[in-house]
Order: sequence, then C-alpha cells, then structure tokens
Amino acid sequence: MNELTIISRKSSLAKLQAIEVSEVIKKKYPEIKIIFKTKDTSGDIDLTTPLHKMPEMGVFTSDIREELLTGKADIAVHSWKDLPVDLEEGTEIAATIKRADLRDVLIFKKSSFKKKKLEIYTSSPRRQENLSKFLKKAFPFEINSFSFSDIRGNILTRVQKLKDSNADGLVIAKAALDRLLSPIEEITTELDSFKKDLDEFLWMVIPCSQNPCAPGQGALAVEIKSGNKEVIELLNEINDLDVFKDVEEERKKLKKYGGGCHQKIGVSIENHPLGKITTEKGLTPENELIDKRFFSPSKKELSGFENPIEDFYPKSKKDFKLFSRSKIDEGIKEIKVIKNSGLYISRASSIEKGIAIDLSNVIWTSGIENWFKLARKGIWVNGTSDSLGEEQSKPSSLLENVNWFLVSHIDSESKDKKLIATYKLVPEKEIEDLSKYSHFYWMSISSFKEALKRFPSIENAEHSCGLGKTFDELNKLYPNKIKPFLNYEDWLEKVNEAK
Repeated sequence: MNELTIISRKSSLAKLQAIEVSEVIKKKYPEIKIIFKTKDTSGDIDLTTPLHKMPEMGVFTSDIREELLTGKADIAVHSWKDLPVDLEEGTEIAATIKRADLRDVLIFKKSSFKKKKLEIYTSSPRRQENLSKFLKKAFPFEINSFSFSDIRGNILTRVQKLKDSNADGLVIAKAALDRLLSPIEEITTELDSFKKDLDEFLWMVIPCSQNPCAPGQGALAVEIKSGNKEVIELLNEINDLDVFKDVEEERKKLKKYGGGCHQKIGVSIENHPLGKITTEKGLTPENELIDKRFFSPSKKELSGFENPIEDFYPKSKKDFKLFSRSKIDEGIKEIKVIKNSGLYISRASSIEKGIAIDLSNVIWTSGIENWFKLARKGIWVNGTSDSLGEEQSKPSSLLENVNWFLVSHIDSESKDKKLIATYKLVPEKEIEDLSKYSHFYWMSISSFKEALKRFPSIENAEHSCGLGKTFDELNKLYPNKIKPFLNYEDWLEKVNEAK
C-alpha cells in the first residue's frame, strides 16, 4: 500500500489525533504517503443543542463514516468516547493505539477562588452527577451552592467561552488537554494563544475513583470500511490489543446500564503493574446509585489468602498506631516559601492547618482521603495518585518540568523527589502484642519494620498492603509473598469473608 488517506473532524484536537495515529503508522511503514482530510459533522455544526439532548447515534462520527463507505478515505480517527456503544453496519473499528490519560480535568478561574456560589461548564450528565459530590469536598473553601451549565464547541472554543463568561470553571477530558499542549509543529500556531490562556487558570485532575471516565476516554478508535483487507492487515501491525480489550470492556459495562453519553454513569479500567482497577460510578436511568471499584490482580499468586485467618490486625484504621509524630519546624518553614514546584504529600497530617502554600505550586496527594483533609486545611490540591502509588503520578502536559519535593517524615525515601521533612516518627513506648495475629495489613513500611523489630515472629504471618510504595518495599523483603489490595477497607472485607 503506497498511500493512505486519514479523515477526521476539523478541530485542532481532531487533527492532532489523526497525526498521532499517522506517526504510529509511519514508524511501522515509513514508505507510506499519508494524506489528511477533515470534515464537519452534525455535532460540530449544531452548537446550540446540549449533547445529552442530541440523538445518541454518532453525532460526531456518522458524517465521517460516509467518507469511508464511499471510498473517499481509508481510515477515520475518532475519540473512542464519541462513538455510540452500538456501531452501525458497514464499518468497523479495526485498531487503537496507546491510550492517553483516562481522567477529566477541571480548569478554574483564579479570580473565582473562595467564591461561595460557583458555576461549572459541562454538558456531560456523568460529570454533573459525580462531580456534584466530589467538588464539595475537593475545593479548599466552603461553597454555598454550585450549578452546572451546558457548553458546546471544541476545546479551544470552550476555554474562550469560559474566559468571556461569568462562569467559574470548565471540565474537559485530560487527554484532550494533553494533546493540545503537545509540541506538534503542524498546528502550533493555532494553539499558541490557547497555551497562554491556560496560565490564567488553576486546575485539578479528577481521580477515577471519584469520577470514572466515559468509556474509551483517552483512547483513539481507528475506523475502516468493513472488509477492507489491505487496510486491516496494515492496522493489525499497530493495534494495541490491551487497550482495545479495556475499551471494549468499558463499553460493554456501560451498555448494560442502557446507553452512552446520555448516561449519568462513568466506567473506567485503569492499568497498574499489579493488575487492573475497574470503577463504575453514577446514577442509572432507574435512579439507582452505582459505586463499584475493585482490583483484579494480574497474577494468581497475588490474589486471595493462603493460610486460614486466626486473627488479624488492625481491626480498624484507628488501631493502627505504632508511632506518634514530632514536628520539624525547618521543614514547615521551607514549605511556606516554596514556589513554582511540585509537592507530593503522602499524609495530610504532614501539613499543619493554617500553612499558606503558594498557588503557583502543584500539590499531589497519595490518596483521596488526604486530598479532602488538605482541602479542609485551605489547600488547593491538583491531583492524587488515588492510592495506586507514587509512580502513577507520571508526568504529563500539566506536570512537565516540575521540580518535585516529597513532604513526609525524616526517614522517608524517594527515587526522584527531594525530601522536605515536616515531622519525625517517634515509636510508641507500649503497643499491643502483635505476635498473636496471623494476618496483617500495613499502611507504611515504617510500621512494618517497627513491628517486626519488636515481634520477630510476625515474619511468618501473612502480610498485605495497598498497591503503592509499601507493596514495593515489602515485596523486596518477601518476593511474591505480599498480597496487594485496593485499600484497607477492601482487605477488611475480604478478611471477614474468609473467616
């Protein structure tokens, strides 16, 4: 095949997505000449009807589909989340490539900080349902009321509408933002002013545990005319089967609730080195609240308990107290003066209430509970590892060139972050006899080491922990013997089931 015509919508984002697919193709087939075409769809032309009131069947994809059926294009590149869950006959999705970020991002006017009444732009019933609960806890100031308003247009248009309006924020797919901020020369001039506009906003990346994505969000669907064997063979060589399976599973899960972008339900499958995390959250058409999140280990030896459960520790998070904390004033002073940096905060207790952290910094937390605790202390949080480990906070367009600090206790270690120690762990003089327990859940490697020092026999017990740094450290000590769980509550539920 000497020539390949790729068609997409006309927006800057759609062009970038087509270029992204073309670069993967050219890497495999450098000799192929690629021609780009664009076309407006009915969803692009009608910018007044809210998305959730438009027909379900492919308002952003059907017009482009016609170009494939008539042979005017070989492949079409779509945001997979724009495709209806049931595809029409005549075309098929033949491939996808590496998936971008699944999550949504809120961009928020700096001038709206501490406003009591907020208006957020989004046309997604899913976002409205899930964010109405999340944002009340995530904002670092008290809100009397907030509302959601419909917005239409491409991303650049929406950002401009936000700037020109009295609204306070806008929710968009983070993958879209990342792509628009990517350094692709072909359309750089179109995006220069957009990149400058973003400097006027605060932002926060919404975790999947609180707001799972639209099925397929962040993934690109490569559509072809059914039966086009030559193109199918070509695309088979670039198809990312793991992403394809994840997206199909997300779409299948949403379909059981009855539909696509009209739904108030999000479904996401996140990949982790230890397995997959699946989240379903929202409101069904029958007004049933859905809130499911579970971890599926990739290896059989990581799942389940091996030994009978005689007794377990801790019975609750409150029982887990092997240390007290001694404040380190030098670290607290350092945080007060830091600007234009990243602060990874593993525990909210490492930041005292009343500390003013400059808004130029990026604040990232280890989990959602720490986010909410920091918000109550008046701190704007940009995102969280969602209890999946530090390594899940991988750089992106919003995190590039950030100089990172780890805010933790004085004995903490990090691969790539400079330590700011705001406290020291002081072992409690007296703790209960832990040697009687057969199963443990550890929330830090420090606690495990302290317990092991006092009660060496617990080495022979069965040990579990979360999916992050604690697992990595414990697994180094006892390879393939540590059981990972999504969180303490998940472990406790499995313990009670197994007893």
